Amino acid sequence: MLKEILKELYTSKTYSKSSIGKSLNLSENMVEDMVFQLIRMGYVEEDMGSPTCESKCRGCTVSNCNVTPIRMLSVTEKGKKVLNK
Repeated sequence: MLKEILKELYTSKTYSKSSIGKSLNLSENMVEDMVFQLIRMGYVEEDMGSPTCESKCRGCTVSNCNVTPIRMLSVTEKGKKVLNK
C-alpha cells in the first residue's frame, strides 16, 4: 500500500489526503500515517515553504504577515527508484 501512495504522490499535481484516500479506498488518517512513514523512510521529502512572505502582497502594507506556509511533498530519488522497479 505504501508503494501505491508513493505512486499517487508522484503522479498527482497536488497533495490531497481526500483524493488519495478515495482513489485507494483509505481514510484520510490512514493516508496521513502512510505519508509520514514514506517521509521517515526517505522516499518522500516535506517542505513547509517559507513562514514569511518572500514578497509583499498587493495592497497590503504589512511586510511580515501571518501567512500559513503550504505543505509540499516531493518524491525523492530513492522513492523514484522504488517506483521504477
